[in-house]
Amino acid sequence: MVNKLNSRVIINGDDFGMSPGINQAIIKLHQQGRMNSTSIMANMPWSEEALNYAQTASTLEVGIHLNVSTGKPVLPVDRVPSLATPEGQFHDLSAFLSRLLAGRIRRSELMLELEAQFEMFLDHGIQPVHVDSHMHFHAVPALNEIVSELASRYGVGMVRNPNISAFVVPPPGQASLVEHALRKTGASVLNSTQTLMTRKGIQLNGPANRADNLIYLRWFLGQVGEAQRSFLTSINGLSDRSVEIIAHPSLVDEVLPTLSNYVQGRREELAILESDSFYGLLANLR
Repeated sequence: MVNKLNSRVIINGDDFGMSPGINQAIIKLHQQGRMNSTSIMANMPWSEEALNYAQTASTLEVGIHLNVSTGKPVLPVDRVPSLATPEGQFHDLSAFLSRLLAGRIRRSELMLELEAQFEMFLDHGIQPVHVDSHMHFHAVPALNEIVSELASRYGVGMVRNPNISAFVVPPPGQASLVEHALRKTGASVLNSTQTLMTRKGIQLNGPANRADNLIYLRWFLGQVGEAQRSFLTSINGLSDRSVEIIAHPSLVDEVLPTLSNYVQGRREELAILESDSFYGLLANLR
């Protein structure tokens, strides 16, 4: 058990319910006092285990990780046909966004499916305290409007901040070329989102932003000492602002590689989150 986490730091385990190994990792970290928040996917075969755990985990903040691109819809496919492939699976995110832009995703069906995911929480007696989305899809203007509307309707006051200015990235030269390219692409998408919404007069987040700043733990993977120095350099520049550390830890399982191309990094994130030195950094934040 580690000392209590810094009060302005949220360590959130994304994708709870996505696979057996992810469930094991998040439960383990929470029970060790190393994770104080999680976001549950409601539509996966392992979601039931995650929701059941959340019912009794009084020290774990539980949010909903809305999902339209991995696994099957909660609803029968004949009720949401525009969201699913002929095999009954969600389209992957790139296909989903292409269909959305082409007008082939029906807003009514999207609303029904996301409502069903919220209702899964209520059926288990869980009121989610925050909302975020798989692959950050709520940064897309049309989708953000829906997510904000549902958050307000279901009494959820916090949504993960999708603003590009909220993201904290490693100092120059301390991230791989691949991660740099991913961040650059993500920044472009989010900047375009902000521009479009500003032109249309749409507020990016109806509910309050959950934290002032966001850090993807995956951006700091590498040699442990180097990663920790990079992390400390970045996070110490935040003054007294709150920060959400977005983590994707997992133990090894056979399911995850069939659902995600981010596998080894999840194991590395788990190792960082299990290290006492990492929590020493958080305890000494300026």
